[in-house]
Amino acid sequence: MVKLKINGMEVSVDPGATVLEAAQQIGVEIPTLCWRKDLPPATSCMLCVVKNVKTGQLLPSCSAPAVDGLEVETDCEEVLEARRDILNLLLSEHVGDCEAPCRRICPASLDIPSMLRKIGDGDTEAAAWIAKRDLAIPAILGYVCPAPCEKGCRRAQIDSSITIRELHRDVGRARCPSEPRTAGTAVPTFEFPMSGKRVAVIGSGPAGLSSAWKLRQLGHACTIFDGAAEAGGALLELPEEKLPRAVLVAEIESLKAAGIEFVLGTASPETTGFDAVVEPEEHKLAVKAVANGKAAAEKIDGEFQSLEPAQRFDSKIGKLRESEAQQFLANCPQAATDEMQKEAARCLHCDCRKPVSCKLRKYAEQYGAKQSFYEAVERKHIELIGHAGEVVFEPGKCIKCGLCVQITKRAGEELGLTFVGRGFNTKVKVPFNESLEDGLKKVARECVEACPTGALAFRDADEK
Repeated sequence: MVKLKINGMEVSVDPGATVLEAAQQIGVEIPTLCWRKDLPPATSCMLCVVKNVKTGQLLPSCSAPAVDGLEVETDCEEVLEARRDILNLLLSEHVGDCEAPCRRICPASLDIPSMLRKIGDGDTEAAAWIAKRDLAIPAILGYVCPAPCEKGCRRAQIDSSITIRELHRDVGRARCPSEPRTAGTAVPTFEFPMSGKRVAVIGSGPAGLSSAWKLRQLGHACTIFDGAAEAGGALLELPEEKLPRAVLVAEIESLKAAGIEFVLGTASPETTGFDAVVEPEEHKLAVKAVANGKAAAEKIDGEFQSLEPAQRFDSKIGKLRESEAQQFLANCPQAATDEMQKEAARCLHCDCRKPVSCKLRKYAEQYGAKQSFYEAVERKHIELIGHAGEVVFEPGKCIKCGLCVQITKRAGEELGLTFVGRGFNTKVKVPFNESLEDGLKKVARECVEACPTGALAFRDADEK
């Protein structure tokens, strides 16, 4: 057995093991982008560096052999700085949006692309849930929101923005219809876990409704208190032609169905016995009030769990060039059966197909990397390859880790994928300019799952 020390802890491993494998044996996490246990180490990303305590040298742990007497540190400041710098370099040439501009500009952060894809697939129920999950009162906002998301829609560069507000209004009403229900039918119910915590929410305006809804999703029991006889706050002041009263009533009923209690007509609410009290900040724009309510709920939940608020890393492309917009347009689905589906299917899917599993995003957040640290003179041109197949390849997101190249070679793909060019001009391509489908006949799924970014992804993937 070989004995070495990692972060002062002694570990014994079999001869031939690497430092990375030794660290994994004792539960020490070392980040990797280009490593897989079943493939030879490529040492292309260098994110797995550790420090040799005796020499001060930084070693790639995925290939450095574990030897007797070796002492390494995996989390000292020098190592963390090196990893941050590596990530900054990788991000400097990364071209892709983690989130779509429409979602980014929505104050309440509605997952618009996912909602549109569900509508396009004809799954109105799933689309309605996404709208309800993120907006609390999607049908109401479908009437009163100024639709900033539509101003951020990239489809406008080609013809016109997608009617996002109208779509979430329609699916919201489908989930909680305002028309009278036939005998025997009930308001759709929502089932959430119970944390044992009780929260009092003061005010039943959009912010209060949103806050209670988010807290309920997080598992906390909620009671909304309001001095008025009816719930709705400022929404009650809107005329019928601006917001049909039946829509407001239906949305309130759907929140009650989720287990949220309403205590109305109480000027001085009794909040003794509650674990927290929320007075969310209302806003003249209902969608911003909804955003305020969500933020207040997440803050309370974080306090319950003693968690620091997390900020997701978000790579941004900016404005598309005309030719780039056409690249996205070529990837739009063509088949649709009704008008709602046709409208939703106009979405360019400019958000990332792997926003959850992308390791580059994960480590950028973990190490505080910045895309603008090493600013490129000119942004790379966006290219989408595989317009006709189930797999899409975006070279601008490729970090040239080589995993897909190794996988296709091992599988005996007739063409596979390979490196073309040298230095900064190196690209991953199918040989002889053949199609992506021809290059990935055997191991398309394995290559997609191995890709550490959203460079290789299934066209219809939806990780959210």
